[in-house]
Amino acid sequence: MRKLKKIFDWYINASLHVALATTALVGITNYYSKLPFDVMVVLFVFCATVSSYNIIKYAGYILSHTTFKNTLKLIVALTLVCLLVCAYGFLNFKPATRWAIVVFGLLNLLYVVPLGSKQLNLRNAAGIKIYIVSACWAGVTLLVPLLEAGMGVTTDVVLKFFQRFILTLILILIFEIRDLKYDDYRLKTVPQSIGISATKNLIYLLSILFYVLDFFKTGSYPWQGIVNALLIGLMVALTYYVTPNRSKYYTLFYAESVPVIWYALIVLFSGLTP
Repeated sequence: MRKLKKIFDWYINASLHVALATTALVGITNYYSKLPFDVMVVLFVFCATVSSYNIIKYAGYILSHTTFKNTLKLIVALTLVCLLVCAYGFLNFKPATRWAIVVFGLLNLLYVVPLGSKQLNLRNAAGIKIYIVSACWAGVTLLVPLLEAGMGVTTDVVLKFFQRFILTLILILIFEIRDLKYDDYRLKTVPQSIGISATKNLIYLLSILFYVLDFFKTGSYPWQGIVNALLIGLMVALTYYVTPNRSKYYTLFYAESVPVIWYALIVLFSGLTP
């Protein structure tokens, strides 16, 4: 059991689970937009998530130390491989796709690289982090597949982007509640600013908005209302039971599994359609 826990921890720490979540969102984009499966897009999103998250988490530590555990060495090797895959994919994508990647890549870069003499970056700027991450998740998992498939940005795409943005925002707010006692007070996270109860109420309102947006999108799909209702129920339950005393796995595994469960529900219910 201890060995299995080590493997599971490495899976989480290597950002493989969060990468699985973003890849699931690409699958959802493909399903609702009826796009053909593009293995390079899927690999790019998976590898971009792994590499960006690992660079954010470990770059500072690696630059300030000379010796590392074998588990970290494996993560570094994995990250380098993922960066190579991302570079190959980027060079082979269409120009519009590359421009989108550049935009969200710059946002990700500003999230990490200090700005000015005060060593400020977007990650540490009060109140900004959640919007940057939400925009990057929505952009990479929605716009990259659509642009690479040759589709334009329509009003429907904007609605889907906003809905994807809200989903990510909800998950981040659940993270912020759980991390409340660990976050620096200068970050001014939402729970730090308005309290846990108000943050949960905000999530409930965002969940309703997420569901209502479906009625404004073009086209309808079998079981879509039921699937989204189940998804909302899951997020509401995660919100209701989250506290600062929850295990790290509550967010790093369960909360980040929401996109995977969403995609699984879509596949399951689409199989019930005659």
